[in-house]
Amino acid sequence: MLRENEAFSAVFLNGQLADRIKSLLEHPDLQSISLPLLNRIARLQGHGVRRIFLDEGIWIHETPHGYFAYHQPYLRLDLLRLDECARRNYFWRYTPNPGDVIMDVGAGVGEETLTFSRAVGGGGRVICVEAHPRTYRCLEKLVHYNRLGNVVIIHAAATEPGSSAVRIEDEREYLRNRVVSKRGTLVPTTTIDAIFESLRLRRVQFLKMNIEGSEGLAIRGMTTTLKHTEIFCVSCHDFLAARTDGEDLRTKAVVKEFFKQNGLELMERREVPASPFLCDQVWAYNPKLTQKIAAGA
Repeated sequence: MLRENEAFSAVFLNGQLADRIKSLLEHPDLQSISLPLLNRIARLQGHGVRRIFLDEGIWIHETPHGYFAYHQPYLRLDLLRLDECARRNYFWRYTPNPGDVIMDVGAGVGEETLTFSRAVGGGGRVICVEAHPRTYRCLEKLVHYNRLGNVVIIHAAATEPGSSAVRIEDEREYLRNRVVSKRGTLVPTTTIDAIFESLRLRRVQFLKMNIEGSEGLAIRGMTTTLKHTEIFCVSCHDFLAARTDGEDLRTKAVVKEFFKQNGLELMERREVPASPFLCDQVWAYNPKLTQKIAAGA
């Protein structure tokens, strides 16, 4: 799934030596030699990675601040920086309280999952929805190794009612994978309302959505959830459409109109300077459920 997450802008394996190690890692018979060297390089990066190991084809990264799972070695992983990014991107007009329920539609490999889980505590719940199979497996490992008992993970694409399956791109760089009409990996679908009802939720304090152009479809399947959710943040990607990545990514106006028609109040993010990713977020709150929130920079 595509994100303007600064922590992921770094190159995972740098230099000729690291490239050589990466190629060696593709040969299981050589991993006994290459893995110690890989771990040595990771520790030398100084970002807190203590150990990297494989579990069912997923690379597990052990740090003092928790575990992170990825489809390739992430030598420059910095979980503290990921936490900072999650807080900057999603704790703008929402501050979690212990016991809150957060719904994360498009959770990726779990870049925000640890932050969300720790913020709501043992009495809260984090519902993570992820469509891509390989990305979902990374998310699954992250939840397992960090023993996140308050996290529910769902493997499905959130879309409109009546859809039984969709196809999603299968690029090696998972940040670029999005729902397509042809030549993608077939994945199951669900609606946000179906998740809300199946988990017997009564209230959602925060719903975050980041699904690269599919938000226009997903919002059609959340009419019930809308009435019981306090604050929304939908990450639109009009800035990518402006870069000719496809007009189907231009969804901001559609999402804003949907919220307006359903009686929600919009909040405009006007930080200076702000990344295109933050500028294209659509924030809204339900005035029937929350006290009026002052919009501003």
